[in-house]
Amino acid sequence: MKGRKIILNSREEQIYKKQEKLHIYEYPNAIILPRKYEEDGPTWGKGGACDEEGEFVQSSFYDGGWAQNGGKYEWNREDEIYVDKKVIYIGVFAKHWGHFLVDMTSKLWIFADHEFRENIKDYKVAYIGEEEPAGNYLEFYKMLGIREEQLIHIEKPVRFQKVVVPEAGFRPCIWYTEEYQRMFDQMAESVLEDKTLKEKFKDIKKIYFSRSQFGKAAATEFGEEYIEQCFNQNGYESLSPETLTLKEQIYVWNHAEAIACMNGTIPLNVVFCKNEKLKLTILNKMSIYHKNPYIYLYMRNIQADFINVYKEPLKGYPKSLGEGPYLIKTGKEFFDYCQEKGFQIPYTGIKLKIYDVRQEIRYYLCIIGIGAKIRRVGSYVKRKILRR
Repeated sequence: MKGRKIILNSREEQIYKKQEKLHIYEYPNAIILPRKYEEDGPTWGKGGACDEEGEFVQSSFYDGGWAQNGGKYEWNREDEIYVDKKVIYIGVFAKHWGHFLVDMTSKLWIFADHEFRENIKDYKVAYIGEEEPAGNYLEFYKMLGIREEQLIHIEKPVRFQKVVVPEAGFRPCIWYTEEYQRMFDQMAESVLEDKTLKEKFKDIKKIYFSRSQFGKAAATEFGEEYIEQCFNQNGYESLSPETLTLKEQIYVWNHAEAIACMNGTIPLNVVFCKNEKLKLTILNKMSIYHKNPYIYLYMRNIQADFINVYKEPLKGYPKSLGEGPYLIKTGKEFFDYCQEKGFQIPYTGIKLKIYDVRQEIRYYLCIIGIGAKIRRVGSYVKRKILRR
């Protein structure tokens, strides 16, 4: 099957739309095992569905490349409980928006299936993991017609009247299906003409999605302020994704003329965007390739400008895609981009050099572990002052 070839990390890889129709598998009197970590087991632990005879249901295994979940393990039959309900097994759940979109939505296409959708109310929806959905995670489910009371968190082996296991509709960085795309299409279309959102974001044109108010980013990412100021100075309004509802984010992604953001979780929300004319700028804060956005860009037929804005003075940092710390720094590539776009620059020269040195000091303090202590002391002093 042909797809678009892209170069990632000096390797040629292929992304494509898988044409085979997806299947829905049904298992009477089947059991769902909670997640359990075992040595040499899958990255995200074992668990999932087993049929009436106790054989693992392979379609309940999640294969996301490095991230895998599923597999049978021995359990005490006396610990089993029986629930006389029909359930749909949707896999593992965890509260990380990027992983949720990429790794935890591949089975949810079933709720956008025209034939199955009419019967959703007759089923419970089962998931494994240690956390329970709330906020935008719960809103995601609700937008697919899943009521909160339908959700069942599997914390011990549970045997059900029937377990339904949808086939995966998505393989990160490699392929997606019509059914998977339709799910996001339906979610986007449900808010495109929302009158309340239309009024709230009536002046929306250019958006810079900022991480400056996000707690983890404030502790591990240093140097975004200058870049954000640059975009603000050139007509971009800053929004913090964590302060927006899911519907608000979907609306913004579909109605903005231009969006800029740091690479990571934020650009993955392009999966909701049906506007192929969107001008998207993704700012790389590290040398490690983040492959996940490419498949969503391909799926949405959206071109993005990727601009490097990082410095990595120490080997081994950032430790991984999501761990950091990150030293964000402008350079020739960023200023060439600004010149091409006709941007005004906030400041240069000695003032910019002083700013860069300050960010680098914060970066080193973070690495040696002092930065967090300084922030805690600062927060304590601030609280004392405010109480006077």
